[in-house]
Amino acid sequence: MTEAFEQFLGNFRWMGWNLFLAIIPCVLSFILFTKRSPKRLPKNAMWWLGLITFILFLPNAPYIITDIIHFVDDARTPEISDNGVIFLIIPQYTIFILLGFQCYVLSLIKLVHYLGWLKLIRNITFMEISMNFICAVGVYWGRFNRLNSWHVLTQPRRVLETAISNLENPNFFFGTILFFVIFTSLYYIFKWINLAIAFYWHNRSNQVSV
Repeated sequence: MTEAFEQFLGNFRWMGWNLFLAIIPCVLSFILFTKRSPKRLPKNAMWWLGLITFILFLPNAPYIITDIIHFVDDARTPEISDNGVIFLIIPQYTIFILLGFQCYVLSLIKLVHYLGWLKLIRNITFMEISMNFICAVGVYWGRFNRLNSWHVLTQPRRVLETAISNLENPNFFFGTILFFVIFTSLYYIFKWINLAIAFYWHNRSNQVSV
């Protein structure tokens, strides 16, 4: 168990960083997408800067699912016992992935509800699917092309060249479709669970107040 515990602590370094990147769009969604600008988008320049940041960092949340590849490496480490994998490594990765994807779901729910409230979109499902596809592309860029969110601003030429070269790579299309299917499926499962919990607590609070 000693080796497993050491690996458990070591994972906190990169897990903490990746989770921090996933939390950024979630926090921004609660700041940006509130009902404070009736029937129109805010004209505040800082709001638009926040929106750009939100869009650039949003793929970091579902990206956490792809970190499962590190779990495979950890589980195959000979020094880590089966008990270490079961009682330390598996719970750590489970909580990490659930938190990261929850950040994604909350971010997207807030965005879609806000745009729907402003009546800028009529088909919420189409918007959700579109965002899942965009994030699937972003996750592929991050996982296989090793691009980060800030590279759009710091290395725009590299981003453009990578995007063009990917169009000639069959793995790009396969990977993007695979990520898209996974993200979309999990998104609606998480969304329904979130809405069910919210509905339950709303009714419960009403009953208590009465």
